[in-house]
Amino acid sequence: MSRYLAHFFVLTILVGAGLLASARLIVPANAEPEGSRSPFSLPGVREINRSIRATIEPAVIGGLPEANPDLIQRDFVLPGGDSSALAGSASKRPRQLNTYSVVAGDTLFGIALKFGLTPETILWSNYKTLKDNPDLLSIGQQLIIPPENGLIVDVEEGDTIDGLARRFRVPPERIVNEPINGLRDINQPLRIGQIIYVPGGERETVIWQVPKPVEVRRTTAGVRVYRVGVCGEVAIPPLGTGTFVWPANRRYLSGYNFSNVHPGLDIAGRLGEPIYASDAGTVIYAGYSLNAAGRPVGYGQYVVLDHGNGYQTLYAHASRLYVQCGQQVQRGAVIAAIGSVGRSTGPHLHYEIRYGGRAVNPWSLLP
Repeated sequence: MSRYLAHFFVLTILVGAGLLASARLIVPANAEPEGSRSPFSLPGVREINRSIRATIEPAVIGGLPEANPDLIQRDFVLPGGDSSALAGSASKRPRQLNTYSVVAGDTLFGIALKFGLTPETILWSNYKTLKDNPDLLSIGQQLIIPPENGLIVDVEEGDTIDGLARRFRVPPERIVNEPINGLRDINQPLRIGQIIYVPGGERETVIWQVPKPVEVRRTTAGVRVYRVGVCGEVAIPPLGTGTFVWPANRRYLSGYNFSNVHPGLDIAGRLGEPIYASDAGTVIYAGYSLNAAGRPVGYGQYVVLDHGNGYQTLYAHASRLYVQCGQQVQRGAVIAAIGSVGRSTGPHLHYEIRYGGRAVNPWSLLP
């Protein structure tokens, strides 16, 4: 009997020790084990990581971009991202207008982040060069960089200090008191061509529009015929399904996301890779974006499809075009090849979806 009692006491001691050890290993859900934080960890890191994932994941579909020596990765910064960490860099620079030379891989958002400014400030301050279109960046281009957010304007006939203040939504005293402008008082006349810096100024961004078809007649079969810019008369039957497929092999960005200053996506691609029609439609433009001198600029070679149901899609910076005005194509058909033609800092596909002439966020329609 004594032998069984001894076994019972030993077993009790072992069970108690096990419970005590378990209690020491249990940590409250809102606490961290003592000494578990590394010298490099910071409070709130889980919340920070969660915020980063929520920002990045919608723009990276199908995993991370693969390493590719032929693929030029352009600087990519999500619109609306937090650039407060660099905001102080603007106040530390001399109060003067500076110039920046665009290099390979630059984007509007990347340049803005370098200088602690908003992308709109860079865009608005360089209207003569960029025409409110961030895809008009080109290597070697000289951009004017103001010391802080606002905009730079060239004085035109009839401009006054009070008029500029009202147009760009700032008090006139702010323009007069800006040392860069060298002004004396609000009533001082301005000369045509004079450069005026408007600190804190804002305006609407003028978004480039795709060709607008104007109906001119109908065929005997009832098909609508439109006049579309340089393409002339084009028959546009309702071919589109309203369901879109990816226009390129890669499903991640290399450059700009959709934003209020960029009405499309810059999809990564290697030079010569195929560009696909996102939906069935009719080619209402296929050619170069030319300046007054007849030289390729801006979107370079591009294709615009009208899907006959209110939707249009645009495919820009192509190295080769495989379609022509008036041609009808099926969804998924190869219509062009990815390139870096026009003003561009690396091969990619600039892709837009418009409905009724208004830009639509492609992320809401692509699978």
